[in-house]
Amino acid sequence: MAENNDVSRSTPAFRLRWDVFLSFRGEDTRHGITELLYTELERKGVRVFRDNDVLNHGDEIAPGLLEGIEDSAAAIAIISPNYASSRWCLEELATICDCGRLILPVFYFVDPSDVRRQRGPFERGFRDLESRFKEHEVRRWRDAMAKTGGRVGWVLQNKEEHQSLIQLLVRRILDELSNTPMGVASYTVGLNSRVEDLMRLLDVKSNGIQVSGFHGMGGVGKTTLAKALYNKLVSQFEHRSFISNVREASMQPNGLVSLQRKLLGDLSLGKASGVNDVSAGKIAIKGILNDKRVLVVLDDVDDVSQLGALAIKREWFYEGSRIIITTRDRNVLLAYHADKIYEVKELGFSDSLKLFRYHALGSKNSSGAFLQQSQQIVSLTGRLPLALEVFGSFLFDKRRVEEWEDALHKLKQIRPRHLHDILKISFDGLDDEEKCIFLDIACLFINLGMKRDNAVDILKGCGFRAEIAINVLVARSLIKIMEDNTLWMHDQMRDMGRQIVHLENLVDPGMRSRLWNPSDILTVLKDRMGTRHVQGIILDFENFPKETFHYDSKKDGEMILHTEAFQSMVCLRLLQLSNVQLEGNFKCLPPELKWLRWRRCPLKNLPPSFCPPQLTVLDLSESKIESLWGWKLWGWYNNEVAANLMVMNLRGCCNLAAIPDLSRHQALEKLILERCTSLTTIHKSLGDMTMLRHLNMRDCSNLVELPNVSGLKHLEILILSGCSRLKAIPQDIRGMNSLRELLLDKTAIDKLPESIFWLTKLERLSLNDCQSLKQLPLHITQLVSLRDLSLDGSALEEIPNSIGSLQNLEKLSLMRCKSLTVLPDSLGDLKLLSKLWLKESSVKELPTSIGSLFCLKHLSVGSKLPVSIGGLASVVELQLDGTLIVDLPDQVDGLKSLQKLEMRNCVSLRSLPESIGRVLTLTTLIMVNAAITELPDSIGMLENLIMLNLNECMQLCSLPSSIGKLKSLHHLRMEQTAVTELPESFGMLSSLMVLKMAKKPYFHEVSENSKNDELKLLSAEEKWLPVALPSSFSNLSSLEELNARAWKISGKIPDDFEKLSALENLNLCHNDFYSLPCSLRGLSILKKLHLSHCLERLKSLRMLYMTGCRSCCSEAKPKLDKNILRNLYYLSVPGSEIPDWFTPDVVSYIKPKNRVLKAVIIGVVVSINHQIADDLRDELPVVVGVEVKILRLNKPVFNTGPRLAGVPKTDEDHLYLCRYQDQPLVYYLKDGDRIQVTMRDPPIVKGVQLKKCGIHLVFENDDDYAGDEESLSESHQSVSRKLETFIGSSDDNDRVLDSISEVEREGQARRREPRSLDRASSFVLPFIVLPSSFLLLSWLVSKFYM
Repeated sequence: MAENNDVSRSTPAFRLRWDVFLSFRGEDTRHGITELLYTELERKGVRVFRDNDVLNHGDEIAPGLLEGIEDSAAAIAIISPNYASSRWCLEELATICDCGRLILPVFYFVDPSDVRRQRGPFERGFRDLESRFKEHEVRRWRDAMAKTGGRVGWVLQNKEEHQSLIQLLVRRILDELSNTPMGVASYTVGLNSRVEDLMRLLDVKSNGIQVSGFHGMGGVGKTTLAKALYNKLVSQFEHRSFISNVREASMQPNGLVSLQRKLLGDLSLGKASGVNDVSAGKIAIKGILNDKRVLVVLDDVDDVSQLGALAIKREWFYEGSRIIITTRDRNVLLAYHADKIYEVKELGFSDSLKLFRYHALGSKNSSGAFLQQSQQIVSLTGRLPLALEVFGSFLFDKRRVEEWEDALHKLKQIRPRHLHDILKISFDGLDDEEKCIFLDIACLFINLGMKRDNAVDILKGCGFRAEIAINVLVARSLIKIMEDNTLWMHDQMRDMGRQIVHLENLVDPGMRSRLWNPSDILTVLKDRMGTRHVQGIILDFENFPKETFHYDSKKDGEMILHTEAFQSMVCLRLLQLSNVQLEGNFKCLPPELKWLRWRRCPLKNLPPSFCPPQLTVLDLSESKIESLWGWKLWGWYNNEVAANLMVMNLRGCCNLAAIPDLSRHQALEKLILERCTSLTTIHKSLGDMTMLRHLNMRDCSNLVELPNVSGLKHLEILILSGCSRLKAIPQDIRGMNSLRELLLDKTAIDKLPESIFWLTKLERLSLNDCQSLKQLPLHITQLVSLRDLSLDGSALEEIPNSIGSLQNLEKLSLMRCKSLTVLPDSLGDLKLLSKLWLKESSVKELPTSIGSLFCLKHLSVGSKLPVSIGGLASVVELQLDGTLIVDLPDQVDGLKSLQKLEMRNCVSLRSLPESIGRVLTLTTLIMVNAAITELPDSIGMLENLIMLNLNECMQLCSLPSSIGKLKSLHHLRMEQTAVTELPESFGMLSSLMVLKMAKKPYFHEVSENSKNDELKLLSAEEKWLPVALPSSFSNLSSLEELNARAWKISGKIPDDFEKLSALENLNLCHNDFYSLPCSLRGLSILKKLHLSHCLERLKSLRMLYMTGCRSCCSEAKPKLDKNILRNLYYLSVPGSEIPDWFTPDVVSYIKPKNRVLKAVIIGVVVSINHQIADDLRDELPVVVGVEVKILRLNKPVFNTGPRLAGVPKTDEDHLYLCRYQDQPLVYYLKDGDRIQVTMRDPPIVKGVQLKKCGIHLVFENDDDYAGDEESLSESHQSVSRKLETFIGSSDDNDRVLDSISEVEREGQARRREPRSLDRASSFVLPFIVLPSSFLLLSWLVSKFYM
């Protein structure tokens, strides 16, 4: 499905003829860097396409070049001054971009910004092309140049740097080629248009809750479409979740609970504790969905009951939420009453042909070889993407017509739309070993989330050519390797493999080769039905309740099995058990057993009778093992187990105290002892394990020493990180000359052995947080292969001057090195260095030689920048957080590739140079808590700037008028600055989506000479100096979020404010305007509106806070009818009474017959004594300290705090009404319980007084009547009607509003006195004396009610 135009995406190289395509201008570079690069790539075995090598004499150049690009995995584009004068160079570049190949640009004596904008040396070339070629052709070439100029590449301005750059490019290409077989990079067609159609269907900008469903047959691309749509929507939802494989997961033990935990964890940002059963999960999910706008995707649902378990009910979702369900069964969507149903159909014939020919021939062309056969195959496969990919991959290495005709003949024998039979043709094309491995993965490994490396270990132990076979399966699209190295298989492919095994014997599971279904396995074991046919068993009781199967059980989750049941399975190779107790004679375990994974093994040691002679992989992770073998504990000395074992995994065996003699395990290649926290010593025989390649002892926190390791001549990875008591590694490590990675983080070592220079193959050395390590050995610079050196948080005092000898070093990290003050000049000799991290170190000054690091891309420093910084033309990211810099050097414009500049907490930074405007690649500029007073006018030249963050720059008083030229700016953050006016050009920011410029209400910081951080109140004159938005403000048509809290906006907001039609979140709290525009109908998708203390927060009238708004409250009450009140969750108004039909303090719940409790309404009257000071109380957005409890037998079983939002700024009483429905306060209530409202003791804050409280229980039919209740007596009226009467009646008005109390009279008198304001009297409500404020509330109520 979807065609991907991302130029960074690569294609698996093993499928294509060429590894790299070289694009260059011959007259500029053919006999220079291009020739050198080509020669070095060839020497390294890289297949390079270069035009003068491959094109035969007389060939038309363009077709040959285009085929070369399509048949290459990646491209290197050497952009030189005359590049744009060649039509062929531009056509190459455009085709590379179109094909989505990985592109590595080299800017050869050109500026990347000139490439991106086609200026400088390229301007003349394009003018000439425009006079000779059609406009659409030139536009395509310009787009390709713009994309390439925006890519992260290498800027070369010095021919002496040729060789270093070539080494870097070759290394990057080799890295990419080694990774591509593991990528999931698939060519897709037709997806973009479908996603756009669905975006219009979902209409996420609109309010309301929408459920959309996709249905279609398996393999048609539902999951691919759902993932693409989710990726498109994800940035628009703070809370979102994608739940994969609902059908498969729900069939697993406790599967629905695990799905609930996943949903809860996603929507509550990782907090999903306390859910152990489906009922509890439902309650928890309801509570989360109730007040959050969410995006939820449920993939592959096949039963409505699964939606019920996940609490997916429309009425539980918050406004604006979107739910997407994919299923093969349309009836699921009909039963759920989905709003929109979309059928995912097969691809069109043209798209299907492109997809098939890409996978079969590596070409997207719809013409050429095998066209007739391709068209027939597309028709026979039913145009299903999965079938096209798999069948195309099956034919990829077949180039004879007879082979294609044979495949076509097999396809014709299959009934239409029988996908499994189509997929099986590819399976049948495998050899016997590949078939066996495929079935092992489909039936056994795939549900374990197994990593590729672990699968290779197991399959090698079975005697298979694992690496080759897995590469074949990937090439045939039968499996994929995910980015985290996990095996993945399409569920249709998995089901096809399992069907093959199931058909081995339909009746007797003991006659099948692989068993994965727990009920089948227990039947076979219980009835002793196992035979020589069984090769693999996966049995996990970790999540099974014991009552699931009638079988022996010691305790919940642990089953007892008898070894004799396995005796007849003489060909059993693979056995995985979890939470299982094995009893009996261990000699009964099959002799052919190669892999035993026994997680959570309850034994303290394995018995002497355990002796499978062919065992190669033993995994006892998370077990209770205390000691391993010995003549008393483990009879391995009398059998061949020790001789064959290749992998031993004892991860998390916390009781394991020692590793004994390993001398008989000479085949051992991987030993994992991670988190064996009781381990103190390792037997000296470890040092003689000549075949050991991987040794992991991470977090063995009690390990104190290692034996002599000189015999580990094949060891490649040694992990000792977290061995906090390990003070030294052996002095003689010269025998470990194969070591590639040495990780010693958080150890107690104080020095490295002098013999470290023998590790000539070492590529990564990590010494993070080694707080006793003060120096490096002098000979460390002889580590000629070292690419990554990390010393973060160490006690390092100096870097050897010879550091420049590490010619292959790419990353040097010295963050938090507080004792390191100087870097040597030789740092500039690290020509391949691409990452240098010095953040929070004590380095006072960078050496000037740093300007020679032309390959450097990422730099973080804690000191002043030298003027030589201008030489870092390839730097992409520069971090200066926390430095004491006063300014940036003018040479900053030499950073030709800089995209991200971060300067947080640079409290001395006072200005930016004008040259900053010439850093045209800059997309992100962050200056938080700096001392700048103004921005340079040149800031407007940053045409690619997307994010500008100026938060807490409290001396910044204005913005330059040139800011309006930032056409790409999406996010502008300038909260708590001194800016009081926006320039008229501000409305020209046509791409601006988020504008946050909030200030602290009524406060400013004290002068910088003050010795404390106390806040100072402003005078009344300072506080309300009138501010108006510029007239151009309404031109910000892309603006989605505006926070102008306390910006002192006064007067009337202009009528054209409604032109901000994209606005979703608007915060105008603590401003002094008296009227909104006459119409705000243009703000049709507004979801959140925050207004001063007139209306603090309003969300579709579910929450209405009018704390302190006495005048507005009197105008609002006629609008608050029963229909509005029934939907309100929270209401606050000035007032001192609660309804007299509420039960005060405590209410008992007696469950009535045939009536369901629907809601609980809590009413409290609260006041705050502002004479009692409490900083926390005054800063919190809610009144805290009131508690609602459920008492059962006089003991509290549930406790919650009502949301009393809107803290009164005066001493007057306020009434808060909180309605709880579909919440735990309702669900947890049982017959005989009591509900009590109290104050917390001791109080959280001071001065809060609970004056009155009441409770009312709302049962079924108490609040459901929708008709006219005017003539009904109070006893027959609905709850909401009685609330309407209470709030709106004239009698209640005196009680609720209490408009002129003695406290307020005194307060008014105090405010008339000419004295400075104190905290208690500082709040001046802008709406109290403004009669036109009712326009605001009238609009809000009518808008949200309608």
